[in-house]
This record gives sequence, C-alpha cells and structure tokens, in this order.
Amino acid sequence: MKALVFDLDDTLYDQIQPFERALKRHLSVPEEQLVHLYLAFRHYADQVFEAAATGKISLKDSHVYRMKAALADFGYQVSDGLALTIQIDYDYYQGQLELSPIYPAIFEACKQRGITLGIITNGPHRHQLRKIRTLGLQDWIEQEKMVISGQVGMTKPNPAIFKLMEERLGMAGQEICYVGDSFENDIIGAKSAGWQAIWFNHRKRQQPETSVEPDKVVTEWLDLETAIIEMGN
Repeated sequence: MKALVFDLDDTLYDQIQPFERALKRHLSVPEEQLVHLYLAFRHYADQVFEAAATGKISLKDSHVYRMKAALADFGYQVSDGLALTIQIDYDYYQGQLELSPIYPAIFEACKQRGITLGIITNGPHRHQLRKIRTLGLQDWIEQEKMVISGQVGMTKPNPAIFKLMEERLGMAGQEICYVGDSFENDIIGAKSAGWQAIWFNHRKRQQPETSVEPDKVVTEWLDLETAIIEMGN
C-alpha cells in the first residue's frame, strides 16, 4: 500500500453528533432511537443525492425530503418548514466538527511509512471543503489529494472518481487502499476501481448481498489503526 484514501462523512468524524444536536433542539427523541434514525437519514440522503447533484431536484428539496422521510419512519410527522429548520441547524453544527481522536496517530504512522494520504468525498464543494478545514485535515493532506464530487462532477461509487484520484496520486489502483463507512458508495466504488478497501462499519450495518467483498471490516473506532497497519505490511 502506497496511498491511503479516506471517505469524509462518518469516517473521519462521528457524523451522528451534529445530527443529534440539531434534532434535539426541536424534537424529543429517545436515545435508543437516535442511531437508527440517523441511519434512516443517511439512507434517504443517498437515495436523492444523485438527483440533487445533477440538478433534477433542488438541494433544498433533497434536504427536506431526507429529513422528513427519516423522521416519518419513526412516527414523527413534521412540516417542510420544520424539516428545513432542523437541516439548517445540522449544517450549523457541522461547522463545529472535531476530527476523531484516533486519526492523528494513524496519519503520523502513515507519514513515517511514506504512505500518501487523500480524501474522496461526495457532496457540494464549498460545504465539504468547510468540513475539511474545520477538521484541520489540510495539515495532513495536500489539497490536490482531496477530491470533492461537487467540484469534479463525479460521485462515488462511480469508479471514475477513484480513477481521477489515481491520476493525482500517480499510482495504480492496486497500490491504494480506501477507508469508508458506506458499503455502496465506498467499498463497491473502490473495489470496482481495483483498489483495496477497508469497510469501516462502526454503525454495524448489514452487508448487502453482492459479490463485492472488502479486504477488511472494522466495526470499532479503536481497531482501525491496527487494520490499516496490517494492510500496509
């Protein structure tokens, strides 16, 4: 492994924290529902992401849809206005993100081993760039090694976005490992491009029925560093 490339959302930081803070400003949601509600939110977000990215629906409408649909699954019927307000608060709290404490040691270990770091993330360019800066990732990763779908016009799991990263790295796919939490976007995308892939399944989702297999599965934050070191040996 010569390069290690990461997903951003819910991989380099715990995305449920800003979601929980936004939700609790407006609704009384039991603690035991939060993770399941968040996973539903992510499901509906993925469902409309391509349509929003290509302009088939507005970004605002996609935000309202994913919030309303997730809440409805758990019996919360909210107006478009309230769904949008929760989304606005969610965006605000994403401006207060903190890098997961496991990563400085991982980044340093990669630096010592001469492993290049990168990011491929789906989302609007400015929005994702703000998160990257808030997390301080520019201190570890060169800007040229950060690929944001909204800037390049390609989205995961399209192998083309992974091939673009190969060009920027100047490496072949088999020399690169990808780490991400979404099986559909991250693992299928990376493996389709001929990369190695670690499924960081800390939400303990069920693996889809597919012939695609990750090289490693990690379900706990504290086990990720060991898995990455093993992949690099």
